[in-house]
Amino acid sequence: VSGFPNVIGCIDGTHIPIKAPPINEGDCVNRKSIHSINVQVICEATQIITNVEAKWPGSVHDARIFRKSSLCQTFQQGQYNGYLLGDRGYPCLPYLLTPYSEPEPGPQTRFNLAHSRTRVKVEMTIGILKSRFQSLRG
Repeated sequence: VSGFPNVIGCIDGTHIPIKAPPINEGDCVNRKSIHSINVQVICEATQIITNVEAKWPGSVHDARIFRKSSLCQTFQQGQYNGYLLGDRGYPCLPYLLTPYSEPEPGPQTRFNLAHSRTRVKVEMTIGILKSRFQSLRG
């Protein structure tokens, strides 16, 4: 898709609002001062969800959720022949490609454009879920 061979998915996190829990309440407060859980979603370019990690409090960063996931361990062990596309909130790894922060004209700019056109699928997928299931929006 968009000139990316071997992309097996696009990754992003999304916050699902929750009521303040009675224990460890502060852990669930996200960067917008809202109580939430941070849910990691991975989908294919066809918007089929292939992986969900929904156990982390809102204060936990997307990159940490991925690092601690069994999926990341599977990638580290070389069990996947392909890679994920993530936003700048993730580290660039051999199996997780992120956009250039300050792309030079030419190949880097084209890479970022193709990356964005492909990775937007996960954002669209999350948007569809939140539109269909209003409880995910708060």
